[in-house]
Amino acid sequence: MTQGASRRFPIRYAIQRWKDGIWFYGSFFIILMVLVGVNLLQKHPIASFIPVLLLDAGILVTFWLMRTFSYVEISDEALRVRYLFRHVELPYTALSRVRRQPLEVAFQPAERRRFVNRFVRRLAKEPAAYIRLDRRQRDLVEQTERQLGPRLVVGADVVVPIVGVDEFVAEMKGRLRGPAS
Repeated sequence: MTQGASRRFPIRYAIQRWKDGIWFYGSFFIILMVLVGVNLLQKHPIASFIPVLLLDAGILVTFWLMRTFSYVEISDEALRVRYLFRHVELPYTALSRVRRQPLEVAFQPAERRRFVNRFVRRLAKEPAAYIRLDRRQRDLVEQTERQLGPRLVVGADVVVPIVGVDEFVAEMKGRLRGPAS
């Protein structure tokens, strides 16, 4: 990787949320636009449609922003994980390994099953990146769990279903102290 270059891998939770939202809220937005157009042609008032139309557009923009700002980024300085408004920078020296495993593995223990929602269920069989933090750096592990939340952090692993898991693992191999598997 060249100096100053970085690569982003979108997190699939946000992509799934966008795909679900675009069908419902996008269809609703189109229907509202047609109703507004018909009412304008018939010279009827459209004031009652405007708040709902703006709310629907706001929800669509929110889902799009969530999709846009949810990613794992490999940069020269550190690995950045950003999920919605939460983010953390993990120095490469604090990572011990990266592996590819199905997402469902992270949610198999009984105490983790409460974090399974419809997005996790849909992506359960898909591969996810398991980024192992150095257990000796307990402060970093605790800080990462606080910032990213319990759905993305399992013990000392940051578990993210991303697009291009195999490429991510391959790029991370040269940056880690330990082996990638």
